Amino acid sequence: MSELLFEIRRFCQEYRMIPEGGSVLVCVSGGTDSMCLLDALYKLSGPMGFTLHAAHFNHRLRGAESDGDEAFVREACDHLGVPLTVGAGDVAAEAARRKKGIEETARELRYAFFFRTAGELRLSQVAVAHNADDDLETVLMRLTRGTGLRGLGGIPPVWGKLIRPLLGVTRAEIQAYNEENGVAHREDSTNLEDGCTRNILRHRVVPVLRELNPALRVTDMTALLREDEAVLEGLAREFLAGQEEGTLDCGALLALPRPVAARAVRRFCHRELERAHVEAVLALAGSKDPSARVSLPGMGLRREYGRIVVDGGEEESSFQPFDAPLDKAVIIEEAELIVSGEKTVFQGGIYNSLTTFPIKWDKIVGKLTVRPRRTGDAIRLGGMSRSLKKLLIDRKIPRARRALLPVIADGRGVIAVYGVGMDRDYRPEEGAPAIIIKIEERTKHA
Repeated sequence: MSELLFEIRRFCQEYRMIPEGGSVLVCVSGGTDSMCLLDALYKLSGPMGFTLHAAHFNHRLRGAESDGDEAFVREACDHLGVPLTVGAGDVAAEAARRKKGIEETARELRYAFFFRTAGELRLSQVAVAHNADDDLETVLMRLTRGTGLRGLGGIPPVWGKLIRPLLGVTRAEIQAYNEENGVAHREDSTNLEDGCTRNILRHRVVPVLRELNPALRVTDMTALLREDEAVLEGLAREFLAGQEEGTLDCGALLALPRPVAARAVRRFCHRELERAHVEAVLALAGSKDPSARVSLPGMGLRREYGRIVVDGGEEESSFQPFDAPLDKAVIIEEAELIVSGEKTVFQGGIYNSLTTFPIKWDKIVGKLTVRPRRTGDAIRLGGMSRSLKKLLIDRKIPRARRALLPVIADGRGVIAVYGVGMDRDYRPEEGAPAIIIKIEERTKHA
Protein backbone atom coordinates (compact mmCIF):
# COMPACT_ATOMS: atom_id res chain seq x y z
CA MET A 1 0.00 0.00 0.00
CA SER A 2 1.43 3.39 -0.98
CA GLU A 3 2.21 6.04 1.63
CA LEU A 4 -0.67 8.24 0.49
CA LEU A 5 -3.19 5.38 0.64
CA PHE A 6 -1.93 4.52 4.10
CA GLU A 7 -2.40 8.14 5.23
CA ILE A 8 -5.91 8.34 3.72
CA ARG A 9 -6.90 5.12 5.45
CA ARG A 10 -5.46 6.33 8.77
CA PHE A 11 -7.25 9.67 8.42
CA CYS A 12 -10.57 7.98 7.63
CA GLN A 13 -10.21 5.71 10.66
CA GLU A 14 -9.19 8.58 12.95
CA TYR A 15 -12.38 10.47 12.13
CA ARG A 16 -14.54 7.34 11.73
CA MET A 17 -15.56 8.45 8.27
CA ILE A 18 -16.61 5.13 6.79
CA PRO A 19 -18.13 2.35 8.91
CA GLU A 20 -17.33 -1.20 7.90
CA GLY A 21 -20.04 -2.35 5.54
CA GLY A 22 -20.79 1.27 4.64
CA SER A 23 -21.38 2.76 1.21
CA VAL A 24 -19.75 5.87 -0.22
CA LEU A 25 -20.77 8.24 -2.99
CA VAL A 26 -17.51 9.71 -4.33
CA CYS A 27 -17.99 13.06 -6.07
CA VAL A 28 -15.82 13.26 -9.19
CA SER A 29 -15.28 16.40 -11.27
CA GLY A 30 -12.44 14.97 -13.35
CA GLY A 31 -9.82 17.23 -11.77
CA THR A 32 -6.57 16.21 -10.07
CA ASP A 33 -7.96 15.88 -6.56
CA SER A 34 -11.23 14.11 -7.33
CA MET A 35 -9.55 11.59 -9.66
CA CYS A 36 -7.05 10.79 -6.90
CA LEU A 37 -9.97 10.36 -4.47
CA LEU A 38 -11.79 8.05 -6.88
CA ASP A 39 -8.70 5.89 -7.40
CA ALA A 40 -7.79 5.82 -3.69
CA LEU A 41 -11.28 4.91 -2.47
CA TYR A 42 -11.56 2.27 -5.19
CA LYS A 43 -8.35 0.66 -3.91
CA LEU A 44 -9.34 1.02 -0.24
CA SER A 45 -12.93 -0.18 -0.63
CA GLY A 46 -11.91 -3.84 -0.42
CA PRO A 47 -9.51 -3.62 2.56
CA MET A 48 -11.85 -1.25 4.45
CA GLY A 49 -15.05 -3.12 3.56
CA PHE A 50 -17.24 -0.51 1.90
CA THR A 51 -18.97 -0.18 -1.46
CA LEU A 52 -18.34 2.68 -3.87
CA HIS A 53 -20.57 4.66 -6.23
CA ALA A 54 -19.49 7.77 -8.19
CA ALA A 55 -21.36 10.97 -9.08
CA HIS A 56 -20.54 13.77 -11.53
CA PHE A 57 -22.37 17.08 -12.02
CA ASN A 58 -22.13 18.92 -15.34
CA HIS A 59 -22.45 22.66 -14.65
CA ARG A 60 -22.73 23.51 -18.37
CA LEU A 61 -20.58 26.59 -17.81
CA ARG A 62 -17.70 25.86 -20.19
CA GLY A 63 -19.52 24.40 -23.20
CA ALA A 64 -17.60 21.56 -24.86
CA GLU A 65 -15.05 21.58 -22.04
CA SER A 66 -17.77 20.72 -19.49
CA ASP A 67 -19.11 17.95 -21.71
CA GLY A 68 -15.56 16.67 -22.10
CA ASP A 69 -15.22 16.46 -18.32
CA GLU A 70 -18.38 14.37 -18.15
CA ALA A 71 -17.18 12.01 -20.88
CA PHE A 72 -13.79 11.67 -19.18
CA VAL A 73 -15.36 10.77 -15.83
CA ARG A 74 -17.67 8.23 -17.49
CA GLU A 75 -14.70 6.54 -19.14
CA ALA A 76 -12.68 6.46 -15.90
CA CYS A 77 -15.54 4.94 -13.90
CA ASP A 78 -16.19 2.37 -16.62
CA HIS A 79 -12.52 1.39 -16.54
CA LEU A 80 -12.60 0.85 -12.76
CA GLY A 81 -16.04 -0.75 -12.77
CA VAL A 82 -17.45 1.89 -10.44
CA PRO A 83 -21.12 2.71 -11.09
CA LEU A 84 -21.70 6.39 -11.96
CA THR A 85 -24.66 8.76 -11.72
CA VAL A 86 -24.49 11.99 -13.75
CA GLY A 87 -26.49 15.13 -13.15
CA ALA A 88 -26.55 18.49 -14.92
CA GLY A 89 -27.90 21.99 -14.49
CA ASP A 90 -27.90 25.36 -16.20
CA VAL A 91 -25.94 27.16 -13.50
CA ALA A 92 -25.79 30.52 -15.30
CA ALA A 93 -29.55 30.68 -15.75
CA GLU A 94 -30.19 29.51 -12.20
CA ALA A 95 -27.73 32.08 -10.80
CA ALA A 96 -29.60 34.82 -12.63
CA ARG A 97 -32.93 33.53 -11.31
CA ARG A 98 -31.65 33.33 -7.72
CA LYS A 99 -29.73 36.61 -8.04
CA LYS A 100 -26.59 34.93 -6.71
CA GLY A 101 -23.04 34.50 -7.97
CA ILE A 102 -22.10 31.76 -10.42
CA GLU A 103 -19.71 30.02 -8.01
CA GLU A 104 -22.19 30.01 -5.12
CA THR A 105 -25.03 28.74 -7.30
CA ALA A 106 -22.83 26.03 -8.84
CA ARG A 107 -21.89 24.80 -5.40
CA GLU A 108 -25.51 24.75 -4.21
CA LEU A 109 -26.73 22.83 -7.26
CA ARG A 110 -23.80 20.43 -7.15
CA TYR A 111 -24.19 19.54 -3.48
CA ALA A 112 -27.97 19.27 -3.78
CA PHE A 113 -27.45 16.72 -6.56
CA PHE A 114 -24.87 14.77 -4.56
CA PHE A 115 -27.01 14.49 -1.44
CA ARG A 116 -30.13 13.72 -3.43
CA THR A 117 -28.28 10.95 -5.27
CA ALA A 118 -26.91 9.51 -2.02
CA GLY A 119 -30.43 9.49 -0.59
CA GLU A 120 -31.96 7.82 -3.62
CA LEU A 121 -29.24 5.14 -3.68
CA ARG A 122 -29.26 4.78 0.12
CA LEU A 123 -25.54 5.49 0.40
CA SER A 124 -24.26 6.30 3.87
CA GLN A 125 -21.49 8.83 3.05
CA VAL A 126 -20.74 11.51 0.46
CA ALA A 127 -16.99 11.95 -0.17
CA VAL A 128 -15.52 15.15 -1.63
CA ALA A 129 -11.90 15.86 -2.52
CA HIS A 130 -10.86 18.81 -0.32
CA ASN A 131 -7.21 18.48 0.67
CA ALA A 132 -4.76 20.04 3.15
CA ASP A 133 -3.99 22.92 0.75
CA ASP A 134 -7.70 23.72 0.52
CA ASP A 135 -7.72 23.83 4.32
CA LEU A 136 -4.80 26.29 4.33
CA GLU A 137 -6.40 28.48 1.67
CA THR A 138 -9.69 28.50 3.56
CA VAL A 139 -8.00 29.66 6.77
CA LEU A 140 -6.11 32.40 4.89
CA MET A 141 -9.28 33.51 3.11
CA ARG A 142 -11.14 33.79 6.40
CA LEU A 143 -8.25 35.71 7.93
CA THR A 144 -8.46 38.30 5.16
CA ARG A 145 -12.18 38.76 5.83
CA GLY A 146 -12.01 38.62 9.62
CA THR A 147 -12.87 35.55 11.64
CA GLY A 148 -12.90 33.92 15.05
CA LEU A 149 -11.96 30.56 16.46
CA ARG A 150 -14.54 28.64 14.45
CA GLY A 151 -13.34 30.19 11.19
CA LEU A 152 -9.74 29.35 12.03
CA GLY A 153 -10.86 25.76 12.52
CA GLY A 154 -10.81 25.44 8.74
CA ILE A 155 -12.63 22.69 6.87
CA PRO A 156 -14.12 19.92 9.06
CA PRO A 157 -13.17 16.36 8.02
CA VAL A 158 -16.73 15.17 8.71
CA TRP A 159 -19.95 17.17 8.45
CA GLY A 160 -23.00 14.96 8.75
CA LYS A 161 -22.89 12.54 5.79
CA LEU A 162 -20.16 14.58 4.09
CA ILE A 163 -16.62 13.24 4.47
CA ARG A 164 -13.24 14.57 3.24
CA PRO A 165 -10.75 11.68 3.11
CA LEU A 166 -8.00 13.77 1.43
CA LEU A 167 -7.96 16.55 4.02
CA GLY A 168 -4.78 15.16 5.60
CA VAL A 169 -2.69 15.21 2.40
CA THR A 170 -1.33 18.08 0.33
CA ARG A 171 -1.93 18.88 -3.31
CA ALA A 172 1.71 18.06 -4.06
CA GLU A 173 1.31 14.61 -2.51
CA ILE A 174 -1.84 14.05 -4.56
CA GLN A 175 -0.08 15.04 -7.78
CA ALA A 176 2.84 12.74 -6.98
CA TYR A 177 0.44 9.84 -6.34
CA ASN A 178 -1.36 10.46 -9.63
CA GLU A 179 1.93 10.48 -11.56
CA GLU A 180 3.21 7.33 -9.86
CA ASN A 181 -0.04 5.44 -10.41
CA GLY A 182 -0.96 6.73 -13.86
CA VAL A 183 -4.12 8.46 -12.66
CA ALA A 184 -5.17 10.83 -15.46
CA HIS A 185 -7.15 14.02 -14.89
CA ARG A 186 -8.57 17.03 -16.70
CA GLU A 187 -7.59 20.57 -15.76
CA ASP A 188 -10.40 23.08 -15.20
CA SER A 189 -9.18 26.19 -17.05
CA THR A 190 -10.84 28.47 -14.48
CA ASN A 191 -8.47 27.14 -11.79
CA LEU A 192 -5.63 28.93 -13.59
CA GLU A 193 -7.33 32.35 -13.41
CA ASP A 194 -6.86 34.85 -10.59
CA GLY A 195 -10.46 36.03 -10.74
CA CYS A 196 -11.43 34.89 -7.24
CA THR A 197 -9.88 35.25 -3.79
CA ARG A 198 -9.04 31.57 -3.42
CA ASN A 199 -7.09 31.46 -6.69
CA ILE A 200 -5.18 34.63 -5.77
CA LEU A 201 -4.16 33.04 -2.47
CA ARG A 202 -3.33 29.75 -4.21
CA HIS A 203 -1.16 31.26 -6.94
CA ARG A 204 0.41 34.26 -5.21
CA VAL A 205 0.32 33.94 -1.42
CA VAL A 206 0.77 30.24 -0.65
CA PRO A 207 3.91 29.91 -2.82
CA VAL A 208 5.55 32.72 -0.80
CA LEU A 209 4.60 31.01 2.47
CA ARG A 210 5.97 27.73 1.13
CA GLU A 211 9.29 29.45 0.41
CA LEU A 212 9.46 30.25 4.13
CA ASN A 213 8.32 26.76 5.14
CA PRO A 214 8.15 24.08 2.44
CA ALA A 215 6.32 21.74 4.83
CA LEU A 216 3.63 24.29 5.64
CA ARG A 217 0.18 22.87 6.41
CA VAL A 218 -2.46 23.81 8.97
CA THR A 219 -4.23 20.48 9.40
CA ASP A 220 -3.00 19.87 12.95
CA MET A 221 -3.70 23.46 13.97
CA THR A 222 -7.25 23.45 12.63
CA ALA A 223 -7.96 20.11 14.33
CA LEU A 224 -6.85 21.53 17.71
CA LEU A 225 -8.86 24.71 17.21
CA ARG A 226 -11.98 22.71 16.31
CA GLU A 227 -11.56 20.79 19.58
CA ASP A 228 -11.31 24.08 21.52
CA GLU A 229 -14.34 25.43 19.70
CA ALA A 230 -16.33 22.29 20.51
CA VAL A 231 -15.59 22.69 24.23
CA LEU A 232 -16.65 26.35 24.26
CA GLU A 233 -19.80 25.59 22.29
CA GLY A 234 -20.60 22.79 24.73
CA LEU A 235 -20.31 25.18 27.68
CA ALA A 236 -22.60 27.64 25.90
CA ARG A 237 -25.18 24.91 25.29
CA GLU A 238 -25.03 23.87 28.95
CA PHE A 239 -25.62 27.46 30.03
CA LEU A 240 -28.62 27.88 27.73
CA ALA A 241 -30.10 24.58 28.89
CA GLY A 242 -30.27 26.05 32.39
CA GLN A 243 -32.07 29.22 31.29
CA GLU A 244 -35.80 29.77 31.22
CA GLU A 245 -36.94 29.17 27.66
CA GLY A 246 -36.73 32.28 25.50
CA THR A 247 -34.81 34.33 28.07
CA LEU A 248 -31.26 35.05 29.22
CA ASP A 249 -30.47 35.90 32.83
CA CYS A 250 -28.35 39.06 32.56
CA GLY A 251 -26.28 38.43 35.69
CA ALA A 252 -25.59 34.81 34.80
CA LEU A 253 -24.66 35.75 31.24
CA LEU A 254 -22.19 38.41 32.38
CA ALA A 255 -20.65 35.97 34.87
CA LEU A 256 -19.64 33.61 32.05
CA PRO A 257 -16.16 33.76 30.53
CA ARG A 258 -16.50 36.06 27.56
CA PRO A 259 -15.85 33.38 24.88
CA VAL A 260 -18.67 31.28 26.35
CA ALA A 261 -21.00 34.28 26.73
CA ALA A 262 -20.46 35.27 23.09
CA ARG A 263 -21.35 31.77 21.91
CA ALA A 264 -24.38 31.67 24.19
CA VAL A 265 -25.61 34.92 22.65
CA ARG A 266 -25.20 33.59 19.10
CA ARG A 267 -26.99 30.36 19.98
CA PHE A 268 -29.77 32.23 21.76
CA CYS A 269 -30.30 34.41 18.68
CA HIS A 270 -30.14 31.41 16.29
CA ARG A 271 -28.04 33.31 13.76
CA GLU A 272 -24.54 34.38 12.85
CA LEU A 273 -23.71 37.68 14.54
CA GLU A 274 -20.76 39.95 13.99
CA ARG A 275 -18.59 40.85 16.95
CA ALA A 276 -20.22 44.29 17.23
CA HIS A 277 -23.65 42.65 17.54
CA VAL A 278 -22.47 40.32 20.31
CA GLU A 279 -20.91 43.26 22.16
CA ALA A 280 -24.20 45.13 21.89
CA VAL A 281 -26.09 42.24 23.50
CA LEU A 282 -23.55 41.96 26.33
CA ALA A 283 -23.83 45.73 26.85
CA LEU A 284 -27.61 45.28 26.98
CA ALA A 285 -27.14 42.68 29.72
CA GLY A 286 -25.07 45.16 31.72
CA SER A 287 -27.30 48.18 31.10
CA LYS A 288 -28.81 50.03 34.04
CA ASP A 289 -31.89 50.81 31.95
CA PRO A 290 -34.40 48.07 32.93
CA SER A 291 -36.11 48.38 29.54
CA ALA A 292 -33.12 48.87 27.24
CA ARG A 293 -33.19 47.50 23.71
CA VAL A 294 -30.86 46.51 20.92
CA SER A 295 -31.48 45.88 17.24
CA LEU A 296 -29.78 42.95 15.52
CA PRO A 297 -29.99 41.68 11.93
CA GLY A 298 -33.52 40.37 11.53
CA MET A 299 -34.49 40.64 15.20
CA GLY A 300 -34.39 42.74 18.33
CA LEU A 301 -33.76 42.06 22.01
CA ARG A 302 -34.88 43.94 25.08
CA ARG A 303 -34.31 43.84 28.80
CA GLU A 304 -37.07 42.99 31.20
CA TYR A 305 -35.15 44.08 34.28
CA GLY A 306 -32.83 41.15 35.00
CA ARG A 307 -33.59 39.22 31.81
CA ILE A 308 -33.05 39.52 28.07
CA VAL A 309 -35.95 38.48 25.86
CA VAL A 310 -36.69 38.64 22.15
CA ASP A 311 -38.29 41.95 21.32
CA GLY A 312 -41.42 41.31 19.32
CA GLY A 313 -42.60 44.89 19.64
CA GLU A 314 -45.12 43.95 22.29
CA GLU A 315 -44.82 47.33 24.00
CA GLU A 316 -46.77 48.79 21.08
CA SER A 317 -49.65 46.46 21.82
CA SER A 318 -52.41 48.19 23.74
CA PHE A 319 -56.21 48.28 23.83
CA GLN A 320 -59.01 50.66 23.06
CA PRO A 321 -60.40 52.68 26.01
CA PHE A 322 -63.98 51.92 27.05
CA ASP A 323 -66.52 53.14 29.58
CA ALA A 324 -66.35 51.35 32.89
CA PRO A 325 -68.87 48.49 32.65
CA LEU A 326 -71.93 48.32 34.93
CA ASP A 327 -73.52 44.95 35.61
CA LYS A 328 -71.62 43.36 32.73
CA ALA A 329 -68.10 42.27 31.74
CA VAL A 330 -65.73 43.51 29.06
CA ILE A 331 -62.89 41.39 27.76
CA ILE A 332 -59.56 43.07 26.98
CA GLU A 333 -58.36 40.59 24.36
CA GLU A 334 -54.86 42.05 24.07
CA ALA A 335 -54.22 41.63 27.81
CA GLU A 336 -56.28 38.46 28.39
CA LEU A 337 -58.17 40.29 31.15
CA ILE A 338 -61.86 40.60 32.04
CA VAL A 339 -63.19 43.85 33.52
CA SER A 340 -66.54 43.79 35.30
CA GLY A 341 -68.42 46.49 37.22
CA GLU A 342 -71.23 46.58 39.71
CA LYS A 343 -73.12 49.58 41.10
CA THR A 344 -73.95 48.91 44.71
CA VAL A 345 -74.15 50.26 48.23
CA PHE A 346 -70.75 49.74 49.80
CA GLN A 347 -70.87 47.24 52.63
CA GLY A 348 -67.25 47.55 53.67
CA GLY A 349 -65.05 44.48 53.74
CA ILE A 350 -61.58 43.57 52.55
CA TYR A 351 -60.75 43.57 48.84
CA ASN A 352 -57.69 42.61 46.85
CA SER A 353 -56.24 46.08 46.47
CA LEU A 354 -54.46 45.18 43.24
CA THR A 355 -57.43 43.74 41.33
CA THR A 356 -60.67 44.98 42.92
CA PHE A 357 -61.42 48.68 43.29
CA PRO A 358 -64.45 50.05 45.23
CA ILE A 359 -64.97 53.63 44.01
CA LYS A 360 -67.18 56.22 45.73
CA TRP A 361 -69.92 57.11 43.25
CA ASP A 362 -70.27 60.82 44.05
CA LYS A 363 -66.48 61.28 43.95
CA ILE A 364 -66.34 60.48 40.24
CA VAL A 365 -65.89 63.51 37.97
CA GLY A 366 -67.26 63.11 34.47
CA LYS A 367 -67.11 59.70 32.83
CA LEU A 368 -65.46 56.68 34.46
CA THR A 369 -63.29 54.91 31.88
CA VAL A 370 -60.91 51.99 31.59
CA ARG A 371 -57.94 52.83 29.37
CA PRO A 372 -54.20 52.26 28.80
CA ARG A 373 -51.78 54.55 30.62
CA ARG A 374 -50.97 57.94 29.10
CA THR A 375 -47.99 60.22 29.19
CA GLY A 376 -48.10 62.29 32.37
CA ASP A 377 -50.35 59.90 34.30
CA ALA A 378 -49.91 60.04 38.08
CA ILE A 379 -51.66 58.34 40.97
CA ARG A 380 -51.92 59.08 44.69
CA LEU A 381 -50.78 56.15 46.80
CA GLY A 382 -50.26 56.49 50.52
CA GLY A 383 -51.13 60.19 50.39
CA MET A 384 -48.37 61.01 47.88
CA SER A 385 -48.81 61.55 44.15
CA ARG A 386 -46.39 59.57 42.02
CA SER A 387 -45.66 59.43 38.30
CA LEU A 388 -47.23 56.24 36.96
CA LYS A 389 -44.26 55.71 34.62
CA LYS A 390 -41.74 55.84 37.48
CA LEU A 391 -43.99 53.73 39.68
CA LEU A 392 -44.17 50.95 37.07
CA ILE A 393 -40.40 51.04 36.68
CA ASP A 394 -39.92 50.81 40.45
CA ARG A 395 -42.34 47.89 40.58
CA LYS A 396 -40.22 46.22 37.84
CA ILE A 397 -43.20 45.72 35.56
CA PRO A 398 -41.80 44.81 32.13
CA ARG A 399 -42.04 47.51 29.52
CA ALA A 400 -43.98 45.21 27.19
CA ARG A 401 -46.75 44.86 29.79
CA ARG A 402 -47.11 48.51 30.79
CA ALA A 403 -49.33 49.55 27.89
CA LEU A 404 -51.63 46.61 28.66
CA LEU A 405 -52.26 47.49 32.32
CA PRO A 406 -55.83 48.78 32.64
CA VAL A 407 -56.03 52.24 34.17
CA ILE A 408 -59.33 53.30 35.76
CA ALA A 409 -59.73 57.05 35.43
CA ASP A 410 -62.29 59.85 35.53
CA GLY A 411 -62.21 63.45 34.35
CA ARG A 412 -59.85 64.38 37.15
CA GLY A 413 -57.24 61.69 36.53
CA VAL A 414 -56.12 58.20 37.54
CA ILE A 415 -58.14 56.44 40.23
CA ALA A 416 -56.69 52.93 40.11
CA VAL A 417 -54.25 50.77 38.14
CA TYR A 418 -54.51 47.01 37.81
CA GLY A 419 -51.69 45.32 39.68
CA VAL A 420 -50.60 48.57 41.32
CA GLY A 421 -53.35 49.92 43.60
CA MET A 422 -55.86 52.77 43.91
CA ASP A 423 -56.15 56.27 45.23
CA ARG A 424 -57.53 55.81 48.75
CA ASP A 425 -59.38 59.15 48.53
CA TYR A 426 -61.86 57.43 46.21
CA ARG A 427 -62.65 54.62 48.65
CA PRO A 428 -66.33 54.91 49.77
CA GLU A 429 -67.57 54.92 53.33
CA GLU A 430 -69.77 52.06 54.44
CA GLY A 431 -73.35 52.62 53.21
CA ALA A 432 -72.31 55.03 50.46
CA PRO A 433 -73.23 54.47 46.77
CA ALA A 434 -70.28 52.92 44.95
CA ILE A 435 -69.15 51.12 41.83
CA ILE A 436 -66.89 48.14 42.31
CA ILE A 437 -64.55 47.47 39.38
CA LYS A 438 -63.02 44.00 39.32
CA ILE A 439 -60.28 42.91 36.92
CA GLU A 440 -59.42 39.21 36.53
CA GLU A 441 -57.18 37.13 34.32
CA ARG A 442 -59.26 35.57 31.62
CA THR A 443 -57.94 32.05 32.28
CA LYS A 444 -58.76 32.23 35.96
CA HIS A 445 -62.23 33.57 35.21
CA ALA A 446 -62.86 30.71 32.79
